[in-house]
Order: sequence, then structure tokens, then C-alpha cells
Amino acid sequence: MKTFSFLWAAVLLAPILSVCAEEVTEDVPMPPPALSIAYPYPKARLPGITNLCCLGAVDGTNGLLTVNGAAVPIHRTGAFLTMVPVKPGTNTITAAWGTNVLVRSVVVASVEIAKPLGARPDRIVHPMPPRDPYKDLGIPTNAVFEVSPPRGKMISDILVMVDPGHGGDDPGAFSPHMLPEKDVNLMQARAIRDELRRAGFKVVMTRDDDVTMPLYDRPKSAWRLKADAFISVHHNATAPQTDPRQSRHITSYGSNARGMPLARAIQKHLGRTLAPIPDMGAQLKSLAVCRNPAVASCLLEVDFINLPDGEEASWDPSRHTQVAKAVVMGVLDWLMEK
Repeated sequence: MKTFSFLWAAVLLAPILSVCAEEVTEDVPMPPPALSIAYPYPKARLPGITNLCCLGAVDGTNGLLTVNGAAVPIHRTGAFLTMVPVKPGTNTITAAWGTNVLVRSVVVASVEIAKPLGARPDRIVHPMPPRDPYKDLGIPTNAVFEVSPPRGKMISDILVMVDPGHGGDDPGAFSPHMLPEKDVNLMQARAIRDELRRAGFKVVMTRDDDVTMPLYDRPKSAWRLKADAFISVHHNATAPQTDPRQSRHITSYGSNARGMPLARAIQKHLGRTLAPIPDMGAQLKSLAVCRNPAVASCLLEVDFINLPDGEEASWDPSRHTQVAKAVVMGVLDWLMEK
């Protein structure tokens, strides 16, 4: 009888619903699937690996979840992660939770055996020449830069540019619930902006919305606006064959003598704030957004989002505030360096 009443209600309401459909469709989000796989992507073609990180989510925390027949723990958020053995050729990943079954196929390349050095002298791969940041950013080679860190400036006169990594057509990495890195980068960057402003700094963002921004336009903006510091905000993810539970860490990068002191100062406070996540310290690495010879620039890798604990922490607003306060303390320490 309840089914009968429901059907009649649907018939009677159909004309009303059809009229309102255009107004309602965009405002009502679709419910999440009961079972989803965030990685591997459909029909992914992978290098010659023997183990594959499989992550996804279920709409609940109870019940038996299996991946290729093996039981997999469900995180309190509904996320899951497991390592799956794979071999060259087509591999099938089957996830099952209750009555929900999801099948995904991936192709793994043949495992290449490394040849002894000198075995094929005609196939020697020469390293790419180093990038020229002056040319990349349109900076005159005879340009004169201000002292870094700035001296004799009031905090209210110091300009910090905060760069939320990725955006628009470039989502970055994905979490188990298919949440894109570009979104959490923006949320964390806004928190850093707000805390810097509370401390008295002038702050600008490279983007304050979900827009596509060419990579080199970011450091170019810092040069054009004569920023004193540039901080790019990112979240990490592992390679397909790596277990993020074993690789989770936090780090900051600088690419030159101007940026490394800023990276070290911020990382010192990030490490303390995010303990017990392993602290890898500040590292020297050639990155497009950090090679700016005019502006002290660094890139923060706050956490790994392709594991359940990292996803949960990275989308937590209280964590955003903690990280933002740590960044402010790092910038203040940097300014005190001689």
C-alpha cells in the first residue's frame, strides 16, 4: 500500500517537478556513490610495477569491504587504502562492499631490467640543461634586487604572496573521496592569508578562486608586484607503486640561496605543529615557482592526501588554522635572520 501511495504521489507531482526542474537541478548535489575507487583511474596505463596503491571510499563504516577478495579496513571517514599485487598486462581490480561491486581494469607495462652502466653507450641520456629563471620570468639580467630578508621595513610594508597550487583545469592529486588537491590548497592558502594579515602583513593571492593559472605566471606575479616573500601551498601524494602509509611526511622546498632560508624558517614551525608526522626538513629542489632570483620563494608540502588519515586532517578547518599560525611564526623568524 505504501508503494502504491508513493507511485500516485509521483504521478500527481510530476507536472510540478518538471516546471521546477531547471531551478532545482543546479542547487541539489548528487548523492555520493555507495562505493567508489579514486585510484587507479579507469583504464590507467601504468609503468612496470609489481604493487599498486588502490584507494577509494564507501558510504559508511560498517560491513565487509574486499579488494580482489582480500578484506580491507574501512577508515572512520569511509575511506580505504590497500596495496594490490599487479603484473604486466591487463589487471582487474574488483572492490566489493555489501551488494555494491566496482570493477576497474588497468594495464601495467613490462618490468624493465636495468642494464649495466656502459652497456649501451649509444643510448646515454644526457640531463636537461638547467633552467634560466631570468629568462623564464622576464627579469633583466642586470636587475638589482632588494636585500632578503628585507631590512628596515615595518611589517605593514612587507608584501607576502600566497600561491594555492594547481587550480582550474589542473586538479593536482586526489584523495580517497575524490577530493582534488586544488581545493584543499586554496582552503589552506586562505587560512595562511588571513593569519598573515592578522599579524600585520600585506598579502596577495595568486588565485582566490578555482581558476587555471599558468605555472610561470605565479612567480612572474611575485616579481611584478615586488613581493618580499612567495609561499606556494601544496599537498602531496605518492607514486602508484608506493604505500602512502609508509611515506607520509611533511617538507618545504626552496630552489636557491634566497628561498632556502624562508623554507627552513617555516619548516621548523610546521614540523613542530604537525608532529608526529615525520618531518623531512627543508630541502633544496629546482621548482618553477621557487627559482625566482628576485623574491624569496618556497613551496610547502603540508601532508599526503592520498591516504585516509591525510585526507581527514587536510580538510579539517582547525588544521588549516594551526598550519597558518606556524607559517606566520616561520615568516617572523625569517625576518629576524641576519
